[in-house]
Amino acid sequence: LELAQITGKDVSQDSILVDKGSQNGILKGFPVMTPQKILLGRIGEVYENFSEVILISNKDSSFSAEIQDKDASGIVKGEGNSRLYLDLIPKNKEISKGEFVITTALGGIFPKGILVGEITEVEKTDIQPFQTAEIKPSFKIDELDSVFIIKHF
Repeated sequence: LELAQITGKDVSQDSILVDKGSQNGILKGFPVMTPQKILLGRIGEVYENFSEVILISNKDSSFSAEIQDKDASGIVKGEGNSRLYLDLIPKNKEISKGEFVITTALGGIFPKGILVGEITEVEKTDIQPFQTAEIKPSFKIDELDSVFIIKHF
């Protein structure tokens, strides 16, 4: 893990800047989490002395996740404005508000078992083969000043 300080926040673009870059061995795609082990995002652009972190709520962000202690998984997609949802959850899986979403190792983007957020709403219709859940991210970007960059997993 590499500890980094947040040097800038662009909430409208769902990204932040941190004070570690290529001279610290940071590479594009490295996962980033809060000190409380909550998933924040991944490294986007890397510069010599700083890097951009694409938050999981960014519209370009999507990754595999599962509902903690349940055999139900799907794809977390960012909607922008700090909003997330879990898509492609099989319709036969019983999921409910208040359950926690964690990362899976599928796709190799993030390590398994990092907290993503809490389900706030479940959408299930008879016409769709899958159900969708809104997720409230477990981090508060305005309360963060440092992050951990995961260099090896």
